[in-house]
Amino acid sequence: MSNEDIGPVLRRMRRGAAMTLQQMSAATGLSQSFLSQFERGRTQASISSLRLITDALGMNIHDVFGAVGNDGYSAVVRAAERPLLPFGDRAIKSIVGSRGLSRFEMLEVVFEAGGSTGHGQYAHGHHEEMIVVLSGCVGVELGEDRHLLDSGDSLSFHSETPHRVVNAGGESARVLWVVSPPGAHGPASLDTDDGTRRQELSPLP
Repeated sequence: MSNEDIGPVLRRMRRGAAMTLQQMSAATGLSQSFLSQFERGRTQASISSLRLITDALGMNIHDVFGAVGNDGYSAVVRAAERPLLPFGDRAIKSIVGSRGLSRFEMLEVVFEAGGSTGHGQYAHGHHEEMIVVLSGCVGVELGEDRHLLDSGDSLSFHSETPHRVVNAGGESARVLWVVSPPGAHGPASLDTDDGTRRQELSPLP
């Protein structure tokens, strides 16, 4: 499932809430131009932008993905049915946990060779995060610190610490990413309106 299917659904929900594009733009900080393109399925939105939109509508992002499908989510999430979200640079997120979870969120991120969470470090909110490398090798920047993680390695950190993850190997890398409590995280992918705070630091060697 691609989040290109979600734009038209969110447009119906916005109109049902009697909210104009201008009001949505003011509530989320996203440009009206981007919102219009997204609602018509002409561009994709990062998970951070999706959360801004669903928060403005008073909804849970998992409920929106459930509305796109015919039967919503159960406690079981089949691999083939995971919602896919663009993430950073040459990376894709998929939502692993079912809807209804309020204390943590679990995602799988696949980084293509040379992929990363973005060109600069970013920080957001007050969350606790953990990444577990399922396959491949990734480099993690935490402020001025640098860590190289191989398959099976894990790392925990606080989201307000500027951070960046990059594929440090020659093949794709898979990472399990846990965030508690759930919240907007991750830099924008195709849009740059989501207000993610970034700061440039030297990349991993």
